[in-house]
Amino acid sequence: MAFSQRRGRPPVPKSDGPDLGTPELCFKRAHGFTLEPIDHLLEQGLIQANHHWCGLHLRWLYTVRYGAPVITTRYESDSQPSTAPQADLEWQSMREREYTLAVSLLKQANRFEPVMRLSVFNEQPAFVSPTLRKRAWSEPALAHQLNRQHQLLLEGLTLLASHWRSKPSRSK
Repeated sequence: MAFSQRRGRPPVPKSDGPDLGTPELCFKRAHGFTLEPIDHLLEQGLIQANHHWCGLHLRWLYTVRYGAPVITTRYESDSQPSTAPQADLEWQSMREREYTLAVSLLKQANRFEPVMRLSVFNEQPAFVSPTLRKRAWSEPALAHQLNRQHQLLLEGLTLLASHWRSKPSRSK
């Protein structure tokens, strides 16, 4: 039996598809452990794709202005900075104005808190809690309250979607 003269680790065979990560990460993705609350709502059909985009865009605007509020799976590449370069102050001021306008629209409609909790701070809404949904079958007041929370969130995201749909995008 002869030993190999090559040193180091053996070469890893190249796969034809994209690198999906470690087996543990593949397992977590398959079971939805890496999804954020806003992704769960889209997956369950509780919000539409344009609502999902508006929530992520609002988070991006918040991140440009204040920095990342929580650790998230969305900021995965270092090639795209979360803040603007210092030299482009006009771009920065335009994004801050866009954020300020979005926040003022939500505050005028009393929809600021539910949208910000979900979109920016990644808080799971109460109306998707399995235990509360189960209790809602026997408690009509709770069912009404959960439905109302869902409606408030949808109204806030729809307000943002209609606002951003009516304006030409100049974010790039």
